[in-house]
Amino acid sequence: MNSRQNTIWVLLILFSLVSIIAASIKLMPTNKEWSKAKERAKNVQFGTDKELEQVIEYLEIRIKDRDKYQFTLEEEPMRLTNVLYLTDSKGRSLRYRNRGKLRVTHIIDGIQKYAGINYKDKNYTVVIGDSIAGGKVVWIDPTEIVITKQDKEFHYPVAGLDIEDNMSAGDNERRREN
Repeated sequence: MNSRQNTIWVLLILFSLVSIIAASIKLMPTNKEWSKAKERAKNVQFGTDKELEQVIEYLEIRIKDRDKYQFTLEEEPMRLTNVLYLTDSKGRSLRYRNRGKLRVTHIIDGIQKYAGINYKDKNYTVVIGDSIAGGKVVWIDPTEIVITKQDKEFHYPVAGLDIEDNMSAGDNERRREN
């Protein structure tokens, strides 16, 4: 090879080395950014979020625990009297909060006299001689029933019925006869 060819080869190699060095210097910051991006990509997990999974797991456990609870209603929600306040002819409320109270709902005045009584939220039909609420039914007439408890007389009027102050003497006489 002659010196001319040697010079061209030396220049080519030097030019190539300078180009490679310049390109590497220019690409070095880009390479660092690329390396950082690769490191960040290693930590990323697509489709899973650990914190979200823990929250969901906690909520599922709470739902399972709450599913074990048994709820019973103290009152019947479909009863009309739970929604409407019913009143009698005098405007008194028929909604009795005291469930232990004895209440005469109706009287059937026939050959054998019957009285309908609501006591502790249960309905009973009684006749003279029956016992209810710790007492004995001794008298039934169209306006009231009389119950004796421990030698005391208790008068229970029919709920919603107008009671006259002036009771006839005939009622008292009939009561003594029976």
